[in-house]
Amino acid sequence: MQAQAHQPVVAQLEAMRVANMKQATSAFLDTLTEEQREAVTSALEDNVTRTSWSNLPVSMAPRSGLVVANMSSEQRRALHTMMVSALSSQGYLKSATIMWHEDVLREMFDAMLAELPDSDPRKAQGIAFGDNYDAEKFYVTVFGAPEDENWGWLVTGHHFAANFTVSGDRIAFTPMFLGANPQIVQEGRYAGWQILQHEADKALALLSSLDEGQLERTVVSVEVDSDVFAGPGNQASHETFFGIKASDLNEVQRSLLDSLIDEYLEDASEEAAKRQRAAISADGPETLRFAWWGATHAPRGRYMFRVQGPSVLIDYVREPSPGGAFNHVHSIIRDPSNDYGSDWLERHYTEAHQD
Repeated sequence: MQAQAHQPVVAQLEAMRVANMKQATSAFLDTLTEEQREAVTSALEDNVTRTSWSNLPVSMAPRSGLVVANMSSEQRRALHTMMVSALSSQGYLKSATIMWHEDVLREMFDAMLAELPDSDPRKAQGIAFGDNYDAEKFYVTVFGAPEDENWGWLVTGHHFAANFTVSGDRIAFTPMFLGANPQIVQEGRYAGWQILQHEADKALALLSSLDEGQLERTVVSVEVDSDVFAGPGNQASHETFFGIKASDLNEVQRSLLDSLIDEYLEDASEEAAKRQRAAISADGPETLRFAWWGATHAPRGRYMFRVQGPSVLIDYVREPSPGGAFNHVHSIIRDPSNDYGSDWLERHYTEAHQD
């Protein structure tokens, strides 16, 4: 897979991928009622709607668009076909699993509430908040029209946001946010299921390959600074550079870094991944960095890593979870030069800060 991602962009294959995306998106729109189409469509110029994605529960960050809960089975099938047309097999599997995982989280949350006495005020509050955890609470918006030169779509909900932009025959897929809580299911019929584990394993492999001098340039702090994470509303996070340069890594370490980057790029279609990889390669190893915050010998502990360059920004952080663990992860890939296809569209999209 890594070798494929480093092959040159083939314009004809990109055009074929765009054609598939257009067909699938048009087919989804055709299943909708007039009222649903009004809810699902927006303009590329609509900054607020394009940047209204979030990783937070819906009650904390209301979304725009049409919610899955209000779709028929036919419409849901068409929506997933639209997603499949833009994502790779691994990217679709991660995305669909994160959506399904909300029901797992709800089951765990309900079990926790059941142990509280009815007199505990947290129980009533929890019952109301628990409605956030629902595989049907994901929202879709289509920007522009698939027959246009420039168009795109967004699917977002708790721990998930996929933004795709088409400009001519070029495909942008950032920002893309993937998260999970729990990252590893601990109990019950799904015990042992893991989400976003390969991302962590590849970063840990690179970290373990560094010598003492390289580690000193890589580790920013023994404490995680959550304010650095390039989540919604934190576009300026890329302006400060952290960590060791790729040009200061040896051949094996460079290969490990490439593999980590490819884990993120290859969530999109092969054609979109190749275009993004070409941009990263053109920037050169002097501009690409790897940084680490937190524990360096605790794979299940509290840490954050970053890969950063002019055409890529990857963040992954382990967040606190019940029982004093850190079984809760947030992960994002951005392109500081072209999020939302902004460079191609010659537009600027400003995200509102989210607490």
